[in-house]
Amino acid sequence: MKNLNIVDPIYRQLATSSKLNHGVRVAVAALALPVLISACATEAQFLSQNAPAALNTALARGRFELNCPQATGSVLSQKVTYINGIGMGMGGGGGYEWTEYTIGIRGCGKQAVFETMCRDPDNCNAFAGNSGIQQFGQ
Repeated sequence: MKNLNIVDPIYRQLATSSKLNHGVRVAVAALALPVLISACATEAQFLSQNAPAALNTALARGRFELNCPQATGSVLSQKVTYINGIGMGMGGGGGYEWTEYTIGIRGCGKQAVFETMCRDPDNCNAFAGNSGIQQFGQ
């Protein structure tokens, strides 16, 4: 029975430290949750800030490529992309955030899809999608 007396204090210490760890975990989670929520809001704001410029950039390219000044566009999907800076390594830091939009342009019986990336509203580029220019029913 002596061995049981040695194990009992160890068991009590583990149980106490486990409760402490649980409390610390709860506190860290409570502190981290607002940070995570604010990060999501920041991404949403970044997307909405660049969306009009992305649409205008894709429209300008689409109207030219479709030869259709009255073509219209709509955002099909959007996301924030993180690109590491050149020479900065893969550990992050010094990287760039871009907003990326898939935008459909339609008009004059033709349609095309463009991938548009923006660093800010003054720095957007529209790239041709894989589908090219397609004809659709008139």
